[in-house]
This record gives sequence, structure tokens and C-alpha cells, in this order.
Amino acid sequence: MRRSSIMRLWLVLILAFQLTSQLALAQRASTETSRERRPNILLILSDDCGHAEFSIQGHPRYKTPHIDSIGKNGVHFRQGYVSGCVCSPSRAGLLTGRYQQRFGHEFNIPPAYSETNGLPRSETLLPQLLKEVGYRTIALGKWHLGYAPQFHPMERGFTDYYGFLQGSRSYFPLKKPTRLNQMLRDRAAIPEEKFDYMTDHLADEAIAYIKQSQSQPWMIYLAFNATHSPNDATAADLKAADGNKIYAMTIALDRAVGKVLDALKECNLSKDTLVIFINDNGGAGGHDNGALHGKKGSTWEGGTRIPFLVQYPAKIPPGQVIDEPVIALDLFPTILEVAGVGDEELKKCQFDRQKLDGISLIPRMTGKTQRLVDRPLYWKSGKRWAIRHGNLKAVAGNEDQGDQAGLFDLFSDPYEQQDLSATHSQQLHQLEALYHQWESTLEKPRWGSSPGKKSGSGTDDRSTDNP
Repeated sequence: MRRSSIMRLWLVLILAFQLTSQLALAQRASTETSRERRPNILLILSDDCGHAEFSIQGHPRYKTPHIDSIGKNGVHFRQGYVSGCVCSPSRAGLLTGRYQQRFGHEFNIPPAYSETNGLPRSETLLPQLLKEVGYRTIALGKWHLGYAPQFHPMERGFTDYYGFLQGSRSYFPLKKPTRLNQMLRDRAAIPEEKFDYMTDHLADEAIAYIKQSQSQPWMIYLAFNATHSPNDATAADLKAADGNKIYAMTIALDRAVGKVLDALKECNLSKDTLVIFINDNGGAGGHDNGALHGKKGSTWEGGTRIPFLVQYPAKIPPGQVIDEPVIALDLFPTILEVAGVGDEELKKCQFDRQKLDGISLIPRMTGKTQRLVDRPLYWKSGKRWAIRHGNLKAVAGNEDQGDQAGLFDLFSDPYEQQDLSATHSQQLHQLEALYHQWESTLEKPRWGSSPGKKSGSGTDDRSTDNP
């Protein structure tokens, strides 16, 4: 009798526990349903494209309607910059929201396996924070931030990865890939014969992830290697470009971006997806930077000015053109604001927002403010450096300069042709003082510049990203 009573009591307790658990789950589900879903983030990065090689940037021949549509459906920042004049440092700044020289990532990572060369583990990357608040974080394409396992994208906050680790590789399948340029699905190497042309293939991969990820917000970092060397193009694109290989590669890039944008529409996600398109540095040799002075590897405008396009139909009015200078470092705080990642969540992640060097662009893009805050922008690659504050820019150390820094007014002289240093020496000294104050806060470079070049030279042309 007593045993029977005990058994009945246990049964009642179990049923009560199950009922309580079911009610808690139902309440949690109801809360999640009623809470506004965080928007998706699509960050598209092209590689080595010339500043002028897009029709939205004014190229008379290149037609890039799909890339152009991002700016037309949102904001075209006509004075957009990156924080580095070559590939790897620029990416390090983008994903940390900090000047990469602060943690010694000043030069391209040498194209050889190393257990130590990579974006320092002490730095917090944007996907780490988004992952903590429920995002699926997907990296696709070129990595170029370290080759050893501890630098792998999935060790730096990405939940998924498909791409290659090195700075460049063929756009076609390789018969004998190396461990640096082989294609990886997450951490495992995969057969290469499964794709035809890299640019289209990365777009197809992005589309597959978009369609898989309907139940949770996602961030996709889509890092095309287009249009970096080698100048590989399909026969059809070459024909459409009248044999111009760089234009043929650009046709493929625009097509790929269009396919991904179409997938957003198909999945009814366009309105609630922040889409960003930028390039990683100024155009490399052989590319078209328009009338800008310099190219990739320099701290002239041609080395750091990029196309900078943003759309987010749910919040950002279309058709805006903004001429105030912005930098890729601004994208980290911008994305945090769009994703609704507040101070309390950052505190749980032990992340200090004050460490960021950029500012959120959301108030400017939504019309809450009429102008961006006035702040200096800095560039450094070995002996080459520059600072812009307002319309004035001091620049020094480039190959076509002497030892003296030049001073230029980018409002009246955007192509840096009229050196004002002799007549405006006081303004130059003020900018130099600001630059050297910033420089004093930086960490020593963790590795030298390109193989075969003197450490600290900062020299980098198209060949230095190659195997």
C-alpha cells in the first residue's frame, strides 16, 4: 500500500515536471516569435578592382548593373576608403573594426605556411559577436588572414566556411592544389572538379547557404577573389568583353552579385537584409583607377579609395549619394547597430566598444544626422603613410615622391596633382603632428612585407599575393 502511494506520488511529480517544462518551452517560443528577428547581413568584398571599373563609378564601358543596384537602392558613398592599401591588412581592419597596425598586421601575410603569422588571436572579430547573439556566420572565398589551424575562419567566429586560405589562386579547378590554395569545406579539403569558374561558384555557395538558413538570422562574408590575378576568364565572358580579361572578370563578378541579390528576392529577404559592397584596396597594376593618383600598395587615393555601396530597404531610403569620407572600419559598428547588438550583450562577450576605430553610419544613412562626425583617417604601410582630416590630406613615402610629405586639398584637387606643402606649411605640420601621435600608439609589425623585399618597405604589387 505504502509502495503504491509512493509510486503515485512519483508519477504526479513527473507529470507536473513535464507540464512545467512544456509551458516554459511554449512561453519561450512565444517570446521568440513576438521578438523582432534580427536582420541578415551580406558583406560582399571584391578584390583588387580598379576604383573606376564599375558603371556606378563612372566607367564609360564597364557595365555592372547588379553591383550598381546596391547603391541605387540605398547609399552610394563616393568617398569610401579601406584602412589598408593591400589585401590582408585591409581585411584585418574590416573584420576587427580597428586599424590593423594597432595589432601589428601592417603587411600582407607572407605566402608560406606559418604557425605564428596570422590575424592575432587577441583580436575579436565581428562574426564572433554576431555568433554570440544567435547568428549563423558564414565565410566564403578568400581568407588571407592566416594559414595555421588557430587562424582558420571557424576559429575566429564563423560557424561555416567554404573557400581557400591563400591570397590568390586559379579561378579554375587545380590538378594539384597546395594546403594553402586548396578548397576547404569547413576544415576539410574537398575535390576541386566540382566547380567550373570560381566567381560563379562562390555565388552559388552563398545562395545555398541563404536557402538553408531561413530559421535564423545570418551573416555572410562573401569574399570574392575577383578580380585579383591570375587573369582567368571564361570564353563567354571574354567574348562579351572583346578579349579584355579584366572586364571579362568584372562581368562575372557583377553576374555573381546579381545571382545572390536575386536569391534574396526569391526568399523574400531583400527588405530585411543589410547588403554592403566594397573592394579591399585600390586597383592593382593594369586596372583602371580613373583619374585617381596611384594604385594598390600606395597611400595615394588610388591605393585606398574604393567603391562603397550599402542597401537596407527596411531602414535606409534609396537613391542617396553621400560625399563625406567613410572608411571600412565604420562597417563593424554599423553592422552591430543594424543587428541590435547592444552594450549589455557586448559586456557579456567582454568586448569594449571603445576599442573600435570606426563609427556607425546608420544615423547618417537614415537621416537622423545630416553630417558625419569630423575625424582624421590614417593609412600606414611601412614608410608610406597618409592622413586625411576634412578635405586636407598629407601623404608621404610613395615611390613617386621625395622625402618631403605632400599636402593636397581633395575638395578642389581630388586627383592629388597640386602639392600645397610649400604655401600651406602650417596645415601640413598640423597633419604631420596628428599622424605621428597616432603612429606612436601602434604595435610593431609582426612580420615583414613581401618576400624578397626589405622589411617595412610596404611594397606590394599584384605578384605579392600570389603563391
